[in-house]
This record gives sequence, C-alpha cells and structure tokens, in this order.
Amino acid sequence: MITLSELGRRVAPVAAALLFASSWASLAHAQEDSQDDDAQGYDEDLEVIIATGTRRAERTVAESAVPIDVIAGEELVQMGTTDFNDMLRKTVPSYNVERFPISDAASVVRPATMRGLPPDMVLVLVNGKRRHRSGVIAELGGSLAAGSQGADISSIPALAVKQVEILRDGAAAQYGSDAIAGVINFILKDANDGFAVQARTGEYLEGDGALVQFAANAGLPLGDDGFANVTFQWVESDATSRSQQRTDAATLIEAGNTAIPQPYAQVWGAPKYEDDYNLFINAGIQLTEDQELYGFGNVAHRKSTGGFFYRNPNSRSGVFTNGDLRAIVDTNIEPADSGLVSNCPVLVSPGSGASGVPLDPAAVAADAAALANLPANCFVANQFFPGGYTPKFGGEVDDASLVMGLRGELENGLGYDFSGSYGRNAVAFFIGNTWNPSLGPDGVVNGELQTEFDLGSYIQTETNFNADFVYPIEIDAFASPLNVAFGAEYRDEVFQIVIGEENSWQAGDFAFQSDNFYADGVTPLPNLSIGAHGFAGFSPNQAGSFGRSNVAVYTELEADVVEDVTVAAALRYEDFEDFGNTTNGKLAARWALTDAFALRGSISTGFRAPTPGQSNVTKVSTIVLDGQLQQTGQIPPTNPIARFLGAEPLGPAEAENFSAGLVWDATDSLNLTLDFFQIEVTDRIAATGQIEIAGEPVPPGIDCPLAQADPQGNLATCLQELGIPGAADLNSVAFYTNDFNTTTRGVDLVATWAADFGDAGNGNLTAAWNWTETGVDDAGSEVSRNRVVELEHFNPRNRGIFTYNHFLGDWRFMARASYYGDWIVGGFSGDPTPRGPDGTGYTLDCDPSHFNDECYGSQWLFDLEGAYTFNDTWTAVAGVQNVFDEFGPIDQSNLDGTIGSGTVYASGNPFGYDGGFWYLRLSAYFD
Repeated sequence: MITLSELGRRVAPVAAALLFASSWASLAHAQEDSQDDDAQGYDEDLEVIIATGTRRAERTVAESAVPIDVIAGEELVQMGTTDFNDMLRKTVPSYNVERFPISDAASVVRPATMRGLPPDMVLVLVNGKRRHRSGVIAELGGSLAAGSQGADISSIPALAVKQVEILRDGAAAQYGSDAIAGVINFILKDANDGFAVQARTGEYLEGDGALVQFAANAGLPLGDDGFANVTFQWVESDATSRSQQRTDAATLIEAGNTAIPQPYAQVWGAPKYEDDYNLFINAGIQLTEDQELYGFGNVAHRKSTGGFFYRNPNSRSGVFTNGDLRAIVDTNIEPADSGLVSNCPVLVSPGSGASGVPLDPAAVAADAAALANLPANCFVANQFFPGGYTPKFGGEVDDASLVMGLRGELENGLGYDFSGSYGRNAVAFFIGNTWNPSLGPDGVVNGELQTEFDLGSYIQTETNFNADFVYPIEIDAFASPLNVAFGAEYRDEVFQIVIGEENSWQAGDFAFQSDNFYADGVTPLPNLSIGAHGFAGFSPNQAGSFGRSNVAVYTELEADVVEDVTVAAALRYEDFEDFGNTTNGKLAARWALTDAFALRGSISTGFRAPTPGQSNVTKVSTIVLDGQLQQTGQIPPTNPIARFLGAEPLGPAEAENFSAGLVWDATDSLNLTLDFFQIEVTDRIAATGQIEIAGEPVPPGIDCPLAQADPQGNLATCLQELGIPGAADLNSVAFYTNDFNTTTRGVDLVATWAADFGDAGNGNLTAAWNWTETGVDDAGSEVSRNRVVELEHFNPRNRGIFTYNHFLGDWRFMARASYYGDWIVGGFSGDPTPRGPDGTGYTLDCDPSHFNDECYGSQWLFDLEGAYTFNDTWTAVAGVQNVFDEFGPIDQSNLDGTIGSGTVYASGNPFGYDGGFWYLRLSAYFD
C-alpha cells in the first residue's frame, strides 16, 4: 500500500501546477464581480444553499464540513450527451462510466463507479429521498462494478433538474446503506412558471449512432402558493460499430461460404436505443404558512438492442459440433427410448482424423451434397444456419416512482417531514436471431424456426416510510444553536425474477441423447444446448420473489461550538430481517482559520447491505476468458455447489471512512479545495471471478443423483439437474461473496476561477483532478487473480477535467479537456512483454507482476462548443465531443490473433471507443 509520504510525492506536483496556473490567472485577470449567472462547471458561488450532507437549515457550500460539489442545471442541459451518466463523467473526475458491448444486462443499464467503488456503494437521492435500485444486477460490465445493483440514473432527464449535489464523503451514518463512496442528490426544478423546450440531433464522426432528442419543461401554478413542475423527454439513438470481420468468419468467406453475416459477423459498439421517454413531475402546495404538501415522481421507458458473440458453424459446441463430430439428431427417436441405434450417418470435420461423412461449411458444394444425402429423419444445425448466427440481445426498462410527503414547522420550532415512497424498475429481457438447440427441428412452428424469445424479467420494487425531525436548541456556550435532527425509516425491497416463455428455457427432446442413442452403434449422438442460445430464459426453478425489510433510527447534531468552528456528529442504527443489525457513526468538523482559509475533515463508519437480488439471482451467459469463448453461470451463494466452492450467505460490507481537506478563497474570483480520502471496506460484496467447474466431479452430499450416477457427470451437469437451463455447457461459475477487503485512497482537487475581460467579455475556468488508488488487502481463495488485478487497476488512477466558458454578449464558447491516466485489463494470456501498437503512445510497460495483462497509457480528449442567443429567448448550439476523434487503445489481443473476435479497440477503455460526436441543439425559454 502507498504511504502518506508517497501520497504527498505523487499529488504535490499536480497541486502545485494547478495552484500556480490558477494563481497566475487570478493575478492577470482579477476582478471584483462574480461571473455570469449562466456559468458552467462546479458552482463556484460558495453561498449556494445545499440540502445534502447536513440537516441544518440554510447551510451553504462554503460552510460544509465535508466536500460537496454543486452542478447547476444549466450546465447539464448544455451537455452534448443526453445520458446523465455521461454528464457526470464529464464533470466529476472521480465518476467513471463506460459502455459495455456484449455484456448482458450491463449493456441495458450501464454501471458507473465513483471514487473507485461500485455503483451500489454510492447512494442516489432525488429531492433528498432515496432513489430505488435498478432491476439489473451487473454480473458483467467491468470488474469494479461486477455484481453491483445500483440506481438507474439514465431515467432522469437533465431538463428536470435544478442542481445536482454530490457529497464526496462517507454518509451511511446519515442516510443508511450504500452511502460509502458518497451521495448524489438530484434536486428537481420547483418553478411555478416558465416554459422551456429543447431539440437536439447529432451523430458520431464515423457516420453512425445518430441521436434525436426532444425535451420540454413547464412550471405551472398550483393554487395560490403551490407549483407543479413537469418535464418530458424523448430520445432515440442508432447503434454504432467499431468492428472488423472476425478471423474465423473471414476464413469461411474466403472458402466460399456466402451465408456469413455481413459486413461483420459480430458487432462491437453501442446498442440501439428506441422508445426512450421519461416524464418527471415535482409538485408542492402550501397548506398553511408553515406547512407544505409535496410530491414528485416519474414514469420512464426505453428499449435497447445490442449483439452477442458469433456462433461459428464449424465449431460451436452443443449446437453445430461435439468435438470433431457434427451435432446431428434423429427425429425418429423419442426421449423415452433407450439404447437405440440411429440410421443417421456420423458427420465429421475434414482433417480431424475422425471417421465418417465429412461436413465442412466452408466447402459449400460438398456440404450441399452431404446434407442432401441425409435421411429425412436426420437433422444438423447447418441446415438452418449455414453461415452460423449472432444472437441479438436487449431489454426493455420500465421505471416508475412516487414520493408523497407533508413537512412543516411547529410553533416551538420543531421541523417535521413525514413521507412515503414507492419505486419500481422492471427490465424485460429478449433475444433474437438465435434458437433453442435442444428443440432441434421441433423448434419449427408453422413452417418457421423460432428465433426470437421473451426471456423473462428482473423487477426491483422498494417501499419507504420516513419520519424526520429537526429542532434547533439555544445553548449559551455555543456560537450557534445546536441543530438536533432525528428520525426513523422503514424500508421494504423485493427482487422478483419473472419466468420466461417456455421455449426459452425448456430442455427439448435432444438435450440428453448421449446416454441412450448411437449413430453407428458406438458413437453417441451429442447433447444439444438447452434454452435460448446466448441467454437462456428464466426457468420456473429460477423464478420467484425475494424480499427483505429493515427499520432504522438516527440522530444528527451540528453546531458552531465556537466562532469559526463547526462540529457535526451522526449515529444510525438499522436492523435487517435477513442478517441482523448494524450501528454506524460519523464525526465531521470545519475550522475557518481566516475568512479565506478553512480546514475540514471527517471520520465515519458505513455499510452496504446485500440486496435480495444478489443473494438469489441465477443466470447463464457467454464471455471471453483468457482469450477463449466460454459459457459461465452466476449462481446464488446459497446454491449447494456454491457452498461446496466456499460460498456463505451474504452479510453487509462494512467501511471506515476518513477525509481531510482545505478550502481556500484565494481571491474574490479564485477558489480552491483539496481533499484527501481513505475508504477501508471489509467483507466487500462482489462477484468472485470465474471458478472452473468443467469436468469437476460431483462431491458427496449434493442432491444430484443423475449426475452422480453418470460416469461423465460433473458439477456442470449437476447444476442443470438442479434446475438451471443450459448449465451442462458451463465451463465456470461465479457467485457473490463477502470475501474481499480493500483500501481505497485518493485526492480530489478542484479550482474555480472567474475573470472579467471588459469589452472582451467574461469567463470562468473549472479545473478538477482526482487521483484514486485501490488495493486488495485480502481476498478468499475462490477470488481469481484477474479479479484482483482489475479491482486495483480497472479505472485510471488519475483523471482530470478542465472546463473553460467564455461569454461575449449573446455568444458563449466552451472548451473542455479531459485527461485519463494509465489503466490495466487483467488476465489475457500472451508473451511476457506487453504488446501494443507501435508509436501510438497507448502502450504502458507493466511491472513484472502484470506480465500477462494488457496495459494502456494515458489519453487526452477535447470538447468544443459554441452558442448564440437571439431575441433573449432562443439559443442555438453547435459542438463536438472528442474533436480529435480519439478511439483509444487498440485491442492488443488482435495483434497476434489470439482472440480474433472482431474487436478493434480495447473493451475496457474508460472513455469509450466510438470516437468524436457532433451535435446541434436549439432551445428556447419563455417566461
């Protein structure tokens, strides 16, 4: 682990450089007045009132004892992107999110990380109320996020948001589970008048990924003293492709197979989004001068469709082949029959050395003759898919929430807030351009093979009831009243797995042939894969509802104990019905040494409760592991095989947070904050990484009589016997575990500067830098080495964002530079020396402990935007994100053909590999 002296050595040059640059700029362009109200970036107005991290009324950014960033809504709507994840990535350097193609549910709801911790260690609030989780559990989607179940913030339209408050500090003692890395609070607009409309279009510089967006916001009066603020947004965007033809597909095309998918057998890129709409309503009405009835909620929907791995007609086991033999079936044989000899010939791959009738899909004429000579009762998958196939996977997300409450203040000064909320996020999965191989020709319905399947759904629902109170107490010894906050919370959450259509998961007549049927009296007919190939539907044994409730009580104290010294303390007790109780505390302080300089710090404990979904989810998918395509399964830690492999029922992850920092108002126009943080997480919940089970015998004590009686039986066939469709094909499994201890250290540096250039206009600059390092202190034996490497290196350790806005009359100009430091993808086999494109600057020399990993160097990206406002109402904007069209590092595995799966760029790229994106936007605001 890095020492404090080493920490200082690494951070000091960056801090000095920013301090020098900002101070020089301040001296050169100092001015008295604050910049334009429409300025972009972190809100440098330290008098902005905040609602996050404190329950003390009228607290400002400057008075906060912990670091809080306030991002104005004006900045969010100016972004070239429409996804809130990307907006935060371009604003907060410790916030990382990327796009994960061919990553199952992680391509439907993108997992994001903050301060080097997964999405479900960041608490998301809307108007200070807990936002429900997504139904997606990101089994894939990068090692940092693997196994996480966070909130889906993509369903929040930027036009609905007044400001975003980001608390960069542990806050579980204040808000409960998940607030280990921090809190993101979306404050909705509450105006009762005005109307805004926005239209946007754009596409990538490569000519794909076209985007269209329409959004509108209206403030309406509600009674004499109330408001209803309504926002609607609709977006659609096309898919992108940054692919090359797969090596195996290109070989088949050269040999004359004209049925190979074109232009690419497998596509790497962003999915297609359609029917993407969301509606947000925020409302409140004053019942009396001291009492308000409020409510807010949303309805949202979107559909995304992406791709999976290509199924090669020469080699895909369980579909086209069984080793050197072709996977042929005999429709005359009934499952109840036993020991029969089929009249179907043994089909073999040429050059394999096996005896039989050669069948090579590349030899088109020979294939046609061999297939034409098959008896009518004999069937092989090449008859349906002569060029193989690539499944198309996607999901439809339906999100809804409703929060209602009553708040006010009694005559004695006691403030109260009673609220109830309900949130639901449902993800219905579907797959197309595939089939259920175990059905064979029985999958033909009305003369057509079924190639599309409804796979079932994940549904997350949460119900919360809160009673919150605040009471200021005058204490003569203190410089301010003692603010006493206390309250209670009840939360109930349910994770539901909804069964898919029967053909998506059932074992057809040709699932288990090898024990009973023979093609030549000796050679067994092969077992064919069960379920929709690529992502089997959820079976009755997988489906169910899994719930958990908890209750909590808390108290929080805050006061200026003496002039210029603020102290805050919090204590929270929670009791969960599944794993017991936990108590967490926090102590924070701020000391203003001068009017311009203050120190701040905090120490706290925290926790994250395992979700019912993490404890119960089961699924099968296809991944690339060490350069090889493999079937893998996610099983619950309570599964008997998971227990055999070392799993235990999940408990809470526990954390200890420490932060220390400074706030310096160097001049009227220059502000700087510097914060160090350390987060130690024990019993961290995450996926184990892949544990090989192929060929492993079934141990005694597991109830799998068929697998145990079969000489060929193993843990994979036992899983299938336990009700997981397609499990017999598995090479490996993973499950969620508490068997991680990590320490994350980092530094956040933020400088804001404003200048008045007289007739040349005025401008503001925000410079934000984050350094974060995570070390795995301890991991159980079931945790793979590659998993550890990527937990420590998946995100760049250094990220910087520098944004300058210049205002000149009706014109506004923006320039942004984003820096991404070195990063490593673990686990690929190869030469001891890291490989990479010569001369591109992308290759980073790994140290000896990473000789089999892919290491990549740093990268700068630049964005430009120009805007013009006319008639004080309409604003036209043109911009380009990633103006130099950077795609990131080349996928090193393609340099020596170890994978040949059609990738061009590294899939772990932290800024994506779609390249530059241009956009046009027209907006109007009417009073």
